[in-house]
Amino acid sequence: MLTVHCTSPVPFAPFAPFRPFPPSLPSLPAPFPPLPMHIVHVIARLNDGGPARVLAALGSELARLGWRSTVLAGATAADERDLTAELRAGGMEVETVPGLGRRLRPLGDLTAGAWLVRRLKALRPDVVHTHTFKAGVLGRLACRRLQMPCLHTFHGHVLAGHFPAPVAYGLRLIERALAPIAHLHALTPGQRRELCRVHRIGTPRRWHVLPVPVAAVVRRPAAWHAALGPGARIGFLGRLAPVKDADLWLEALAQLARLRPVQGVLCGDGGERPRLEARARALGVAVHVAGFVPAGEALAAMDLLLVSSRNEGLPLAVIEAAGVGVPVVAPAVGGLVDLAAWGAVLAAPRTPLGLAAACLRLLDDGELRQAQLARAAALAHRLRPQALAPRYAALYSRVHREG
Repeated sequence: MLTVHCTSPVPFAPFAPFRPFPPSLPSLPAPFPPLPMHIVHVIARLNDGGPARVLAALGSELARLGWRSTVLAGATAADERDLTAELRAGGMEVETVPGLGRRLRPLGDLTAGAWLVRRLKALRPDVVHTHTFKAGVLGRLACRRLQMPCLHTFHGHVLAGHFPAPVAYGLRLIERALAPIAHLHALTPGQRRELCRVHRIGTPRRWHVLPVPVAAVVRRPAAWHAALGPGARIGFLGRLAPVKDADLWLEALAQLARLRPVQGVLCGDGGERPRLEARARALGVAVHVAGFVPAGEALAAMDLLLVSSRNEGLPLAVIEAAGVGVPVVAPAVGGLVDLAAWGAVLAAPRTPLGLAAACLRLLDDGELRQAQLARAAALAHRLRPQALAPRYAALYSRVHREG
C-alpha cells in the first residue's frame, strides 16, 4: 500500500592513507601567502545546492583567516531557497549580476557578461574563481578580456547525463575552447581523468585536483519523522532534477521492497516532484516525501542513503552522511568512483537490481557496514573547511603566480 506524505560487491581493505591531492600542491598544512588575497567568485545563482554551500563553507573559513571574498551571482528562481544571507553571515560580500540566472536568455546573458567586465575591472581581484557552466563561460571570457588570473571549478558537469548527445557535444566544444583561458579544477582524480582525457578539455599541466570543503552536519530530530512507516529507511537527498535520476531510486526501492519491508525517505524538491509522487504510487512503494529539509534532519531519518545519479562531481550529501554514520550505496559514475575507492560508498551497478542488492548487503552485513562507516568518517574529517582552506589558499596563490 502506497503512502505519500508531503511536508513542505566491493571488498574493504584496512584504511589506507588518504591521497586525493596532487603532489604539485604543498602537503597539509599548506602555508598561507604573506598577505591574504582578494578572491572574486562568479556563480550563476546562490540556490541551496552544492556549489553555493561550498562557497559558504570555504569563504567563511578564509574570512576567519583574513582573506576577502566577493561573490558575483545571478538571481535564484522563485521556487529556490537563496543562500545569500548565509554567505554574508560568513563574512563574504555578495553582489547581484543583472541578467544572470538559471535559464539561457541571450539578451540577459549579454547584459551579465558586459556587467562582469565592468565590475571585475573595478574590483581588481587577485584571482577570479568561476563556478557552474554559464557563469564559467561569462566569467572566463571577462577574465580573458581583462587579462586576470582565473580558476574554473567543475563541481559536476553538464557534458554527460543532462542533455541530448548533440547538445552535449556542443557544450564540450565550448569547454575545449575556453580551457586555455583559466586554470581548471576537478574535485577528484577520476573527474580530472574524465574531463581531460575522455572529453579532451585542457592540458594536464593546467588541471588541479582538490576536494571541496564540506561543513559538518548534526543529526536533528524533526516532527515529520513521526510520519515514517516501518521497515528499513532508504533515503534520497538532493534536488529532484533529471541528472539525479530519482526514477532509478524508486525502481531500486521497489526491488528492495520485494525482499524486505522498506520505507523510502525522499528529501528534496523540484519540478520533478509531482511526476515522481505519481511514479511512487504506480510502483506501490511506501515513500515519505519531505521536500527541502536540512541535511541533519534528513539524515537522521535514514538507515541508508541511496544515490542514483547519472553523473556527480563530489556530492556533499555523501560526505555529510559519512560524518553522521549513515552508510551509502551509489553507482560508479563521476566522482563517486573515487569515493568508492576511498571507502565512503559501496559501489554498485547503476541498475535497479544492482543498487537494491548493494543496499541489502549493507543492511544485512554489520561488519561490512561498520568498515565502510569507519573509513567514511575519516574521509569526512579530512574534508572539513578548516583542513582544506590552507590548500585552497595555496591553489589561489599558484593561480595568481602563474597568471
